[in-house]
Amino acid sequence: MKEPYLTVYGHVALDYIMSLERFPPVNTSVDVLDKELFFGGTAANLATMAASLGVPTAIVSYVGKDLPTDFEDFMLSKGVMLDDMVRLEGNQTPTVWVISNSSHDQIAYVFQGAMGEMDRYELRTGMASLSKEIHVYTGRPGYYLRLLKELQGKGKRISFDPAQEIHHIWSRESFSQALPMSDVLFANTSELERAMGYMAVEDPTDLLYHVDMIVNTRGSEGSIIYTREEIIEVPVIQPKILVDTTGAGDSFRAGFYAGRYRGYDLFDSAVLGSATASFTVESRGGLTNVPAWEQVLDRAEPLIRR
Repeated sequence: MKEPYLTVYGHVALDYIMSLERFPPVNTSVDVLDKELFFGGTAANLATMAASLGVPTAIVSYVGKDLPTDFEDFMLSKGVMLDDMVRLEGNQTPTVWVISNSSHDQIAYVFQGAMGEMDRYELRTGMASLSKEIHVYTGRPGYYLRLLKELQGKGKRISFDPAQEIHHIWSRESFSQALPMSDVLFANTSELERAMGYMAVEDPTDLLYHVDMIVNTRGSEGSIIYTREEIIEVPVIQPKILVDTTGAGDSFRAGFYAGRYRGYDLFDSAVLGSATASFTVESRGGLTNVPAWEQVLDRAEPLIRR
């Protein structure tokens, strides 16, 4: 069996993506302009993109028996290792309804399905034990606190990335326990602000008392990487056309890991992340425009310093 470089914990989900002209006020309605079902989920997006870029990647996730076979086949076709993806009897696959307005703002409604009961599951660490990088994405704090304790001190670089769930699933107490057991924090701007609030600090660099690095994604403004030695600002790479931002953050992470896997420095890895994300936003759904490594490298080339 090929050993993974990266193991991703998080959601494999069915994404229903809908578009509106505007979000309606409470107790009113608006027309849905269009809707479509896509393969998605934070972990599925990241793992599939990373594997397609040549990174040996495994996924740990819990789904229902209703997961479409063609979704599983698609991940396998890109090289994702599914040994630790568990189909559970009596549960449904997580489902997300992502609603975007004409300004590309989004609201997501999440049905947790099999992932909602993670706290009572036994840990799955088979693939993680073989990996150099562990990415702890969306899921239940109780499971992940046990996981982080299990993986600590075993020579793995652990990235903690609660994503949008930092606002409504994680708490000050659970977050403050998880962060010091991690090496890297991934967060967009609003998530980073929430993290600072939980840890009662006023500047992102203050979080570096707890982790070695922070990767702050900032959408159209690029990204910023904070380490104890430097602050690295990375520009965005523009897509040819902006269609849908769903999955862009997942793709950034995949490109970032592809760079690290190949020995690129932090700046170049973030550039590769931005290049990967630029493909994702050119079509609807997080996994409908999966680039090859050569395409990402070509688009990133003008900004790559190596």
